Amino acid sequence: MRVKALEALSLYYNYGIVAVAAGKEVKGGLALHLLETGAGVEALDEDAKAYGQVSAPAASPSPDAELDIEATAADVLAWVGEDPERAAEALARELAKDKPRSTLVKQLEKLADGE
Repeated sequence: MRVKALEALSLYYNYGIVAVAAGKEVKGGLALHLLETGAGVEALDEDAKAYGQVSAPAASPSPDAELDIEATAADVLAWVGEDPERAAEALARELAKDKPRSTLVKQLEKLADGE
């Protein structure tokens, strides 16, 4: 896998800070890391070009979808959006669990209070 940096990059990779100059070709694991993190790079081979086509972005939940309280916190918050009523519903269901997620609870409390 090969990519070319479109801009100067400085990133944390393999337990250290790595500097990549604009226009430099990178291959292997570092190239994959740059693609995974959305860095400004250009794909130079078929593997790198195909990387972004493998998975489509997750669809946003429809407004009529039911709450799946076992979903990820990001999915629960996406379902809530900015709606205080949905936030209150999600908060009640999260607090009813054996092990509520404290960070999610805090975020839902803010949304339910209209903050």
